[in-house]
Amino acid sequence: MKNHEKLNIEILQATVDQKPILRNLMQYYKYDTSEYTLADPNPFGQFDYNYLDHYWTEHGMKCEGRTAYLVKVNGQLAGFALVNNFDLGLKCRDDARNIAEFFIMRKWRRLGVGKAAAFTLFNCFQGQWEVKQERENQIAQRFWEAAIREYTNGNYVKLDSHLPEWDGPVIRFHSRDAVARTT
Repeated sequence: MKNHEKLNIEILQATVDQKPILRNLMQYYKYDTSEYTLADPNPFGQFDYNYLDHYWTEHGMKCEGRTAYLVKVNGQLAGFALVNNFDLGLKCRDDARNIAEFFIMRKWRRLGVGKAAAFTLFNCFQGQWEVKQERENQIAQRFWEAAIREYTNGNYVKLDSHLPEWDGPVIRFHSRDAVARTT
């Protein structure tokens, strides 16, 4: 892909029929992040993600703020985003959103796809956002801080959490305070 070619970036809410697509993409994501998480595949050679099914059914839980998205570029699968409304302490909040997982395939990285996808998600929900990053994943930390700095014009808070629920950097901001942006 040449940098000068126009990219048609779409963020589509994933349907339950598309869950197998997300499960497959999750394997690439979990493999990529195993460098930082040190996770191993299960005995069948697959990486588990315990919460994927919850994005379509909460199994009786009161908190139902999970949404799965597929990212497409020029009609081709390029990644996914899982968004929920659990805050840093894992409490369900109707007034907040959290990027639970975010993955852009290597082919589409450094072309603005991740930033465009993130901005679209932020614009979908006007309110408080939290974006957590693995402590060891310096690349993700640089990406998220740069993207959120641009999106908010520097109006964000960066925390270093050491809670049992999350040990790593967290960026908080309000999308309603930012000028709605698209790329």
